[in-house]
Amino acid sequence: MKDRIKQYMDYKSISAGELSSILEVQRSNISHILNGRNKPGASFLERLLISFTDLNARWLFTGEGDMTENALTPVKDNVVEPKEVVTEEEPKLEAKQTVPNDRIVNTESKPIDKIVILFADGTFTDFKRK
Repeated sequence: MKDRIKQYMDYKSISAGELSSILEVQRSNISHILNGRNKPGASFLERLLISFTDLNARWLFTGEGDMTENALTPVKDNVVEPKEVVTEEEPKLEAKQTVPNDRIVNTESKPIDKIVILFADGTFTDFKRK
């Protein structure tokens, strides 16, 4: 599995340091996984799959299938219509976003602490609540 994690990191052009920041784990955890000292735990794998929604879990676990899932690629006869979502948190935190209907997550009962935006070129930026 460590080889597939490394292959996906190369595909995304993400360094171990960037991955540790995105997943909010220590840099040493990534190093230990990539050099084979430790196997990735359930929490690490969960964070990886939640953070990278295009990563195919079946491929990650078994090596079968494609590395990525193109769930957001519209198909001519089956176009996903975006839905506007507005959320409010205490203190007043407003966010407007357009997401496909099948990607909407109900955050009404959970405060948002951090938002990470992943760009197509493999870079990212994050916003934390102050």
